[in-house]
Amino acid sequence: MIRSIRVKLALWYAGTLAAGITTLGWVTYSYVARETTAQTDQELANTASAFAQLWRASIAGRTSRPPEEVISEARAENFEFVVFDEAQREIASNTRSVRLRRSQRAAPATIPHPDSLLLRPDLAPLFRQAGAAGEAFGTLNGPLGQERAYAVLINLPGRREIVAVIRGLEAEMAMLQSLRRSLFWAIPIGLVGAFVGGIFLAGRALSPIAEMANQAERIGARTLHERLPVANPADELGQLSAAVNHVLGRLETAFEQQRRFMAEASHELRTPIAVVRGEADLALGRDRSAAEYREALTVIGAESRRMTRVVEDLFLLARADAGQLHLGLADVDLGEVATGCCRAVQTLAKVRQADVVPTIESPAQVQGDEGLISRAIVNLLDNALKYGRVGGRVQVTVGRHDGHATVAVRDDGPGIPAELQTRIFDRFYRGPAARAAEDAGTGGGAGLGLAIAKGIAEAHGGTIRLVQSDATGTEFLLELP
Repeated sequence: MIRSIRVKLALWYAGTLAAGITTLGWVTYSYVARETTAQTDQELANTASAFAQLWRASIAGRTSRPPEEVISEARAENFEFVVFDEAQREIASNTRSVRLRRSQRAAPATIPHPDSLLLRPDLAPLFRQAGAAGEAFGTLNGPLGQERAYAVLINLPGRREIVAVIRGLEAEMAMLQSLRRSLFWAIPIGLVGAFVGGIFLAGRALSPIAEMANQAERIGARTLHERLPVANPADELGQLSAAVNHVLGRLETAFEQQRRFMAEASHELRTPIAVVRGEADLALGRDRSAAEYREALTVIGAESRRMTRVVEDLFLLARADAGQLHLGLADVDLGEVATGCCRAVQTLAKVRQADVVPTIESPAQVQGDEGLISRAIVNLLDNALKYGRVGGRVQVTVGRHDGHATVAVRDDGPGIPAELQTRIFDRFYRGPAARAAEDAGTGGGAGLGLAIAKGIAEAHGGTIRLVQSDATGTEFLLELP
């Protein structure tokens, strides 16, 4: 089995060229043979017409030469003239003299017996055709090789006769044999040259791929910033290099996100683990009162719940990334779900002294997982309450737009700086407002809320996007089909 693409391309090229050259050779040989035969037939017909005129004139007495002299003087090179009556009896012929001249030029091994120079029984079928149709062409196998014959019926006073003109095909056969020999040698030589040239051209054409392969071998997890060379962006190899570079760019981004994700996840879990270990060590360091043990266990329980939420969020994001976020699809009234979510965040709203106001502009039914959709909306509300103004207002609006059910969540906070808006859906990303909220003790979160909401929306075939963020507030829009 051939594994080299270069050899395969060369073989395909040589095979295609072989088919083309063979077809061209066959067409050329057929055309030359047909044209040679047509030219010979035309020459025979012209010669027969000229001889028939002389023969008629001799029979009619319009010339001083008798018919015997006419046919004996018909010495056209390599032509035989034979005249038969309607009973196919030979009247006159110059066969012997012509054949003697032809035999003198023939090779000694092909010289026929003298007695065969006078017999022409092979003309009988041709004469019958000429007698029926008026003229006929035929190819004969004479004692000196192939011959081409033409017979024509002529009308004479009181009778009809058949004039046959015969010409040897030695020159034509030699020319066709030379053409066959030339094609026989030219085609294999051309194919060998085509194969060698195909190997060379395929090597030249595939050399950029070899360079790309060598470069790709050198690219690893630590060198994903390197790219394949793009010699000509307009050709197919340039497009392939650009596509591979695009994939490498996405892999580099994914690896970077993964590293940052692992680092941030480790950092996020390190703090509660340190708190749990510290409280446990302090509690076990010496005997303590029941109240002190209860206080330590309360801290440990709170931090454990925080770690549990982070781990569950990480599992949810991992399933969403792998496309394995299984949805319990059912008919969901988005207005009822949004209203329930507003009630669910009332505890945080009281802490922030904020009002959460739901508004149903139009009924919105979707096919989806009610629990996951509720979680996405709660994450948006949690984000709005934490980073909105204390004592402010969060507006939740449910409606429909362009075939989508929509939930808009708007707060009246200070907004997100323009340079940070592209990162708000990154995992574990927390802007200055989040860190300030955490320092103030109002719960900055782990930076996973918006990422989880986006993953849930995309799993339902929808989107979450930032519609507006300025000094008057921030608005997010959830769209579900």
